[in-house]
Amino acid sequence: MAIEVRLLGHFEVRRDGAPVPAFPRRDAAALVKVLALAPGHRLSCERVADALWPGLLLDEARPRLHKAAHFARRGPGAPDAVVLRDDAVALFPGAGIAVDVERFEHSAAAALTDGDPAACAAAAALCPGDLLPGEEFEQWTQEPRDRVRRHRLAVLRAAGRWDDVLELEPADEQAHLALLRAAVAAGDRTGALRRYDRMAQVLAAELGVQPGEEARALRERVLGARQDPAPPTTRLLERGEELRRLTDVVDGTLRSGRGVVVLVGGEAGSGKTALLAALLDRVRDRIGVLRGGCDDLLAPRSLGPFRDVAHAAPGGALAAALAAGGSADTVFPALLDLVGERPTLLALEDVHWADDATVDAVRFLARRVDELPLVLLLSCREDELGRTHPLRRVLGSVPGAALQRVPVRPLSVRAVAALSDGRADPERLHRVTRGNAFYVTEVLAAGGSGVPATVRDAVLARLAALSADAQDLVARLAVVPSRVSRTLAEQLAAGRLDPMVEAERAGVLGGDAGAVWFRHEIARAAVLSTLTPAELVAAHRTVLDALLAEPSPDPARVVHHASAGRRADVLLEYGPLAAGDAVRAGAYRQAAETLRLTIPVSGGRPPALQARLLADHAASLYYLNRFEEAFGSAGRAVGLAEGAGDDSLLADALIVLSKAAFWARGPLRARDAATRAVGLLAESGDDVRRASALACLARSHSNLGTLGIVAEPGAVCLGYAEQALELAEKAGSDEIRCQALFYVGSGRLADGDERGAADLEESIAVASGDPHLELRLRACVNAAGSAYRFGRFSDADRYVDLGLRLAEQCEFFAGEYKLKLTRAALRASEGRWDDAVGELRALLAAPGDPAAMGLQARSLLARLLARRGAHAEAAVVLAPALETPEARAEIFVAGPVAAAAVELAWLSGDDDAAPGLAEAALRRAAEVGHRGSRSELLRYLQRAGHDVAAPADALGPWAPALAGRPLESAAAWTALGERYEAAVERALSGAERDRGRTALAEMGAIGTLSRL
Repeated sequence: MAIEVRLLGHFEVRRDGAPVPAFPRRDAAALVKVLALAPGHRLSCERVADALWPGLLLDEARPRLHKAAHFARRGPGAPDAVVLRDDAVALFPGAGIAVDVERFEHSAAAALTDGDPAACAAAAALCPGDLLPGEEFEQWTQEPRDRVRRHRLAVLRAAGRWDDVLELEPADEQAHLALLRAAVAAGDRTGALRRYDRMAQVLAAELGVQPGEEARALRERVLGARQDPAPPTTRLLERGEELRRLTDVVDGTLRSGRGVVVLVGGEAGSGKTALLAALLDRVRDRIGVLRGGCDDLLAPRSLGPFRDVAHAAPGGALAAALAAGGSADTVFPALLDLVGERPTLLALEDVHWADDATVDAVRFLARRVDELPLVLLLSCREDELGRTHPLRRVLGSVPGAALQRVPVRPLSVRAVAALSDGRADPERLHRVTRGNAFYVTEVLAAGGSGVPATVRDAVLARLAALSADAQDLVARLAVVPSRVSRTLAEQLAAGRLDPMVEAERAGVLGGDAGAVWFRHEIARAAVLSTLTPAELVAAHRTVLDALLAEPSPDPARVVHHASAGRRADVLLEYGPLAAGDAVRAGAYRQAAETLRLTIPVSGGRPPALQARLLADHAASLYYLNRFEEAFGSAGRAVGLAEGAGDDSLLADALIVLSKAAFWARGPLRARDAATRAVGLLAESGDDVRRASALACLARSHSNLGTLGIVAEPGAVCLGYAEQALELAEKAGSDEIRCQALFYVGSGRLADGDERGAADLEESIAVASGDPHLELRLRACVNAAGSAYRFGRFSDADRYVDLGLRLAEQCEFFAGEYKLKLTRAALRASEGRWDDAVGELRALLAAPGDPAAMGLQARSLLARLLARRGAHAEAAVVLAPALETPEARAEIFVAGPVAAAAVELAWLSGDDDAAPGLAEAALRRAAEVGHRGSRSELLRYLQRAGHDVAAPADALGPWAPALAGRPLESAAAWTALGERYEAAVERALSGAERDRGRTALAEMGAIGTLSRL
């Protein structure tokens, strides 16, 4: 049986060459379409349900899925047309299925790879129309529809079918330009002018821009006004290979429609900007060019380079998204539309200064670059991309074929000789400058008989030739670490143009019609170094006053100059605005830095203002994994809020304190803060704040802080979580509803109620609708830990994988750390100790402040090492955890650390030390009612040969073991999936001793075997 499915231009299914009758139900046809588009024509039931019934849970969608499959079989009259088996759905399994989309995309890929225009034309003929016309608004069609459209445009472009390209993309400047060139070359004056007019009308209407320089030159040539534009005269030495590589990358993207990330790296002054300028001169007539740069601000602008892009093309979706607050859910789609509508070279300069939101946007584009006609060119000083710079992770995640590195190396002696042209000794000049292109040009421009010892000296020698007025203007401009608009520059020049013209003619400044800039950041830094502290403050204040005179000044720029200019009043006004912009964009590092600059100048201001700044600072630090700092700021915020007499502000500060304390000190300290917040808000009528406080209180009673596989009872957590859920639903807050669902699910699973699994799924579904990735990531953190402690390892792995994929797109380090710690615990329970040890070592070596999580990671790693017989290394790993105050005060940390210490003592044969190591933690566990830690410690004391009375409230598999029933305990451990503890209990029993020892040997538990 041969099945053919047509999705391009129209929908049709043919069986053995004959059309199948129309499907009797719309959802049956949709099911066939979804499966036809799927790889291997097979999907999980969950994926199908998400596509066709996105508002329903899987269990709710199953009846609809079965009904749709039933009617899908009736169309072709084949009982195996759609088969549901093993929680998956397949279309005609076992039959040969030909789908026109697959045939077209395969042919397009082959033709584009070969670069054969005739093959591209033949491939284009296989796509007679759009994918599934009439279903443009079905979410599941969007990605394949966009992909087909991109491939279709790519083969039409490669085939030179420019009129067909314009049918699909009326604003495609490349197509308009090609048709205009052809008309001019053919001597068709009337046709050329018509082509130009049509191009101008469409570009103005669709993009709000005018035709480019080449198009205007061609029109003027036709009109007899001028000849072709002169070629660029920039002299670029020893950059031919780099320029050729970059040009080939652009041409490759134009041929294939597939994008690439290019990293142009080199030291400051190596010539990266000149190389980029030469590239743009060479390719701008055949690819759209967008350009932006990152700034060396004290707290960089959120999405700074993309704001430059939007400023150059006002009125578009990107500009609107940035003006509306710059959140990822609006900016990222706008970026995708901007670079996906036509072949584009997006050049982002100085990305070593990129803010977090810019890094997120680069990550977003880089992960999709293979599907876009985009050359994403990043220039940077690679020596400033340290090991922990977030861009390192972004670049590491780009597939090898999609990442090109183009290093810009120092000039050779020969190139220096060519540049000097007899004006200096090339050998000496090369030796002093080390071939740094900018340094060389500055030395030559400065003149004189000698070679300045430093590039600073060379820059200042050129500056010395300027008039006093020009030098004053250059000094003011030097405090602006970015391009300066002409309007602002003229204000700084007091309306006089002569000093600016002089500086530009001398080569100190560069510029165009809209802006001026230093030819290089090194030059700006050299000028800055000549200013006294008083002159610096005065220059910053001059720039600040000019910025404040603008209608809508950029808050981040205002903050930079207000801080350096010692203007506390302006800093207090604009600091919170800039921090708010950064938080909305997900740039928590910039928010924290902005508030760090603002808080010191708030002294003497109303306590309420200081408390708000500190609470916001703590919230940003929390997202950055800097828990100790967050805890300190939140604590100060609480103290000031208490003095302000504002219960709402105090509750906000306590809520932030609870979040920070959870990891900085532990759940018990978090519980104290949350309890206070709940009490303050009890009669407030503020449902959103009450729900948030209750969710924090539920969290402090949950098992989120627990590392081990045995869960504490969840009734108290569940009670607070259900209250939070009710209030969140009443207030319409999806964020708090999602958080409450975490803890409802966690509490239910802890008490053996399997409905908790559905609650966790619902929490993730709710989080998926939130624009902030951090909420989705938190949902995965909670779901992974709860599933692990309920023995649902496959679910836990699924949540961990999903969460880590989300973590690649944002900077929520705390969530990422917790997910990896959960994965390490999973692998340890499964007996996959190599994986667990590797994960834990990486976590302990990672930068940041994981606080309590780091202590838990140490305790688990030490136990695994000791079980393998590496007693000395285990002791070294555990020692720092034993010395921290949290290891004594907070049972969620003290319990795991003490259990590790007792197990290490038992495995090393130091049984007498075990009681002393367990004493403090046992006492603390009894005080706070933490049954899991108490049960575990008592069982390990038994294993060390100490008489222990079995407590009546012993928890989980520890209970039968403490009561002398090791095989019952082993069975309970096996049910949870915990291999090691099950094997130890069997080895300690008489009946299954050999079975237990065999399992320990398989795991590599040499240390445990020698002790037993």
